[in-house]
Amino acid sequence: MDRTPYPPSRAWLVGICLWPAFLAAGIATLLFFSGIDPETLRLQTVPNWEISRTAGYSIGFLMFWAVAALSSAVSVLLARPPRA
Repeated sequence: MDRTPYPPSRAWLVGICLWPAFLAAGIATLLFFSGIDPETLRLQTVPNWEISRTAGYSIGFLMFWAVAALSSAVSVLLARPPRA
């Protein structure tokens, strides 16, 4: 019987965290920016900061990805059994 070693490799754990976070960030970006224009948000929060709409979408996506990745990382950390 072929058994994979435990704990899994660090690259595998990073992939487990980042891929679902990427998908969640995509959905969150779609939902958030379907109702909020990045240009309007910029004018109301930081009017002196000149960025394009595309940059606003990108920054928003990366922020959603960071939050979702942190959530995934905590889930992976809590799901691992203690080392003996």
